[in-house]
Amino acid sequence: MDRLTIAGSLMGLVSIGLNWFNFKPSRLESGLGQTIMGSAGWVFAVLLFTLWMLCLLLSFRRQLAFSVMLGLASNAVLIASFTIISVGASNLIKEGPESARASPALGMWLTFLACYIVIFSAVRRVSGHRFLKYLMMYMGPAALIFFIISGSFDNLSLMVEFAAQRSRFYQEFLNHVYLVAVSVALGSFLGICLGILAAINRKIKNMVFFITNITQTIPSLALFGILMVPLSALSFRFEILREMGIRGIGNTPAIIALVIYSLLPVVRNTYTSIKQIDPAVIDAAKGMGMNRFQVFKRVQVPLSVPIVMEGIRIASVQSVGLAVVATLIGAGGLGWFIFQGLGQAAHDMVIFGTIPIIALALFTDRIMRLIISWLAQNKSKGGAQ
Repeated sequence: MDRLTIAGSLMGLVSIGLNWFNFKPSRLESGLGQTIMGSAGWVFAVLLFTLWMLCLLLSFRRQLAFSVMLGLASNAVLIASFTIISVGASNLIKEGPESARASPALGMWLTFLACYIVIFSAVRRVSGHRFLKYLMMYMGPAALIFFIISGSFDNLSLMVEFAAQRSRFYQEFLNHVYLVAVSVALGSFLGICLGILAAINRKIKNMVFFITNITQTIPSLALFGILMVPLSALSFRFEILREMGIRGIGNTPAIIALVIYSLLPVVRNTYTSIKQIDPAVIDAAKGMGMNRFQVFKRVQVPLSVPIVMEGIRIASVQSVGLAVVATLIGAGGLGWFIFQGLGQAAHDMVIFGTIPIIALALFTDRIMRLIISWLAQNKSKGGAQ
């Protein structure tokens, strides 16, 4: 019996009876909840109920065939949910005024969470079969991309918001990626250097970890505010800094703050990766005639890289989220939509800004994990040779 799958399936069954849409006469007005039966029809409700019951029954068997069926059934739930969203939003918009909006409600989000839980469980059960694992993992995202490209979600409030803010979205998305990429690159370089120095010298280690631990506890908004004062003073004092774009607001204080926050995971992992190397390996390298630099380059660096990259992964995902606050000091980014939505009481805009941030964080995490896995495999092959 798979308790995780049972919990996800029961959650999915509960979501059928909840409101899937929040139908609003206009963007800013409060809406009326709509269930699957009230928006898409009872046929879709029965279909979803049948698929969730199938997932629940399959959770009592752990054999490979049942696990594959579970993965396919849970992805079928996801595809059926996308169809319900498309049909339900279209039906509601047709019945309402021209300014009407069909927003996602609790039932829809709960269904997605339940699908994630069940698919995760199914993938874990077939982890030894790579093709089946990737089939289950990417079937749902591929279907989502198809529905978006085909225009099936055009009547959903989030897509209406995207159509109205398309050019601004691309601008802020690229700006968000720029802030994260530059800050992580600078933070990784500084963090690796400081981590190496900390591993070499105990006094430097105490000072480095004291400073990085202290800065990590400062709230992000407070740190942005602290940086604005000296940067503003310097930009007024030196005209060349203003010409370079260095001011108290904008990208400069945002990048500096994100660099500071990215230091701790990189420094800690760099220090740990160097210290965890077996001294016998170092002695063997010295016995082969290598000098200190050659030992560092040929032995310590290759063995340390996967752990250092793990620190960079943590810093990257962390920076994706922290860059949201940079909007408040004029740096832009996807946080612009969140704070604009909060200021206008437009929930759709808040969600519209939140979803890409989550997707970017997950994408960044996945890419970094693949890189780390590849580096670890190369390390194992090198050790075997």
